[in-house]
Amino acid sequence: MQERSMNKKNIGSTLFFLILLLFAGFIVYDRHQTESSTAVVSTIKEDKINFFYRDDCKDCKKVFNQVYMHNFFHRDIEFINLNQEKNRKYIDEYNIHTVPTFIYKNKAYVGTDKTHLSKFLKGETDE
Repeated sequence: MQERSMNKKNIGSTLFFLILLLFAGFIVYDRHQTESSTAVVSTIKEDKINFFYRDDCKDCKKVFNQVYMHNFFHRDIEFINLNQEKNRKYIDEYNIHTVPTFIYKNKAYVGTDKTHLSKFLKGETDE
């Protein structure tokens, strides 16, 4: 009887671990797909934080996990890869000089400081 109980616990633990592993794999895959996306953004969504980045930019890569995870829970970020030629029109339109650049309504944050970025993503800007 005790052996059966132990076997059920092992099966339950193994099943939990496999589900957790599957979920982690999905997040890694989705994060990579999001970062390397060359989707054309036809209109800027004013109700979202617009994240202008390049998928080959080392500074963008420094903050991408933080931005992705924030968006995973809040769904309030529009990812705009400026390596997509058709998205480059936003460089002049929003006066973007460097990436990563974050724009939300009339506020912008440019940089990789994770503390400042966290405040910006939460709407706690100092301006």
